[in-house]
Amino acid sequence: MSQAKTAPLTFGQLSVLRDLDLSGPDEQSDGNLPLVLDVPSGTGVDEATAAWARLVERHEALRTVYDRRAAEPTQTVQPFQGVRLDTVELPAPTREAALDVAGEWAEEEIRFDVEHSWRAAVGVHQGVATHLVCVVHHLAVDSAACTLLEDEFRTLVSGGTLAPDPPQPVDLALEQHGDEQQRSQTIEFWLDEWRGFVEEDRQGGDRSRRHRAALYSERAQDAARAVSERLSVSVQSVVLGAAALVLFDLRGRDRATFGLLAGNRMDKRWQTLLSSMNQLAPMTVAADRDAAPAVFLRMLYMNSLERLLHGSYSIDELRARLTETGCANPDPLQFDCYFNYLGDIAEPPAEGSPARDDVEWFADAWQGGPRFNLRAATGTGLHLSLTASDDYLGAGATGRFLASVEAALVDLADGAPETVGAVDLAPLRKVSPPPPTQDGDTAHE
Repeated sequence: MSQAKTAPLTFGQLSVLRDLDLSGPDEQSDGNLPLVLDVPSGTGVDEATAAWARLVERHEALRTVYDRRAAEPTQTVQPFQGVRLDTVELPAPTREAALDVAGEWAEEEIRFDVEHSWRAAVGVHQGVATHLVCVVHHLAVDSAACTLLEDEFRTLVSGGTLAPDPPQPVDLALEQHGDEQQRSQTIEFWLDEWRGFVEEDRQGGDRSRRHRAALYSERAQDAARAVSERLSVSVQSVVLGAAALVLFDLRGRDRATFGLLAGNRMDKRWQTLLSSMNQLAPMTVAADRDAAPAVFLRMLYMNSLERLLHGSYSIDELRARLTETGCANPDPLQFDCYFNYLGDIAEPPAEGSPARDDVEWFADAWQGGPRFNLRAATGTGLHLSLTASDDYLGAGATGRFLASVEAALVDLADGAPETVGAVDLAPLRKVSPPPPTQDGDTAHE
């Protein structure tokens, strides 16, 4: 039997752990990610269990425990000893029913310091296996890793064969910690960047009520792609540019610092790595209202690309260096505006969903974290999701923001605005008012 092996954390794992350190003892479940994997018709409980066991054997992140007590936390990979899964009865053979179960589990803390970073069971309905219901901690996976798990599980339960074993988090950790020149260059880059951040976007401590809304638009995606092709820039930078213009308009500003989420998978060696590699890559966006939109978007694209290329760094090392230089706010996680591009994962809303023609409101907005958290995904259409606080935007402006981003993208694609200040931000669709808050009063702006 192979022996357990211990190593430092990867920079991505360390960022997740330090984010958890900011949470209270009752908020340690915040890093849990619900994951539902489809079980094909005719596949039994044993076959679904065997497929998950193969993934646990294949990916060390699924059998790793983490020691956060030392100044430099460590990860220990446990030998594979097989997997046994229970079954959970689902009220219906649907993905929604499985997600409800996973969502309930996600509210419970995973003891990743003594066991491992996941919980799973085979979901059955009337004796038939329909889904693998999982919760996996963010220390082990990010969005790209969840997609990898889905693809590999689908291959296994369909009788397919996986590619050779992938690289492991320990491999990445040893490379990151051993390359002192790269570490130093990246830290120096961020030390210089910190001077240009907008202090208003680094306040923290906003405890006002959060509101969450979403919008789905095929028209907006077509527009974003048209601008992307015309200017030879990324789709996500076009969406970010439109979002920045709307934010400037609503807040009466011309600069903002966004915490971009770096996926850190541009190096092909790590694209099949099951781990959490996301880190913040902060960037200040400024808009000259008299500049041409093409100039604004090309500059934003180049600036964001440079920062994303520097998105892998030791958060502890950066904090220590910022403190040494006398930075007033040396916390590398303290940003109020987040922008997270999730990739081509968007699917059309269900029939009858408000998001088809209106803005869809959600009652379950997490009441912590950044004051402004915008997520964007492409696919069959552009899906935008925004969580914003009362003090930062207010409920009504949260919904209007999304509709205005859609309008800005359409206007940019039409090529009509000659200047940034002339981009039309007037919503093209109906924006319903926010729902009443829990105390019965309508949320205010």
